[in-house]
Amino acid sequence: MLLSGGLDSSTIAAFASDIPTFTGYYDLPGFDETEYAKMATHGEHFLIKITPDDFIDEFENMVQAIDPFQVGPGVFGQWMVARFVAWMGIKTVFSGEGGDELFGGYARLMKVAGVEMPEGYEDYTLPDDYPNTLKDALDYDWKRLPILMAADEQICEAHGITVTPPMMDDRVVEYAMNLPPERRVGKIELKEAMRGIVPDKIINRKDKKGFPTPYVHWSQEEPVKSFVMDRIGYVPDVNKPYDRRWWYELCKAVK
Repeated sequence: MLLSGGLDSSTIAAFASDIPTFTGYYDLPGFDETEYAKMATHGEHFLIKITPDDFIDEFENMVQAIDPFQVGPGVFGQWMVARFVAWMGIKTVFSGEGGDELFGGYARLMKVAGVEMPEGYEDYTLPDDYPNTLKDALDYDWKRLPILMAADEQICEAHGITVTPPMMDDRVVEYAMNLPPERRVGKIELKEAMRGIVPDKIINRKDKKGFPTPYVHWSQEEPVKSFVMDRIGYVPDVNKPYDRRWWYELCKAVK
């Protein structure tokens, strides 16, 4: 089981007990969710520390494995965890993919719905192409899910692994799709269902990060600084608002 410490993967881990779980993390404040992942595991738990040297060694392999490349920085962490899982000789894994789209885990959707935002998103502004009505926003996220699932599959296939997302079971999808739109925001339905099964600290948390890769922080120092400079000609400013354009420029430079 690929376990992030968020509600989706913790839900699956609660039912798939006594199987090995794998959690990637970065040794930086705000990029380490192992505290929550440890609460959710019910079997042997492996922690995979991901380092700047890993970024140098594996970034180009990761980019080349995904086509078309339309995914954000979290994909590098997924690549490194899959690499470790393959090294362990495991051929099949569960993932929590689909939970955000079915039960409304994205901050952008919460903003459209007018509900409480996660910590750190107080000044968040919607992407230019994101819908401003709840129904359209739900449809937008659902239609984008195949891109994320294809990337998951390609990452795992590159390491000889098959990935299965239990959230995408037809019965779960049908249930979620028949909910009123306002019940598909902020994981309301999932939180209520899992209360007493998943630890309250996971259910109540407001600081889920989505497994971002700290490449902007890493690029302020060597060896990642030279790696980034050689490919895009500048180092992203860690003090400026996050801009995914930096990520896509770096990926395009090695594609």
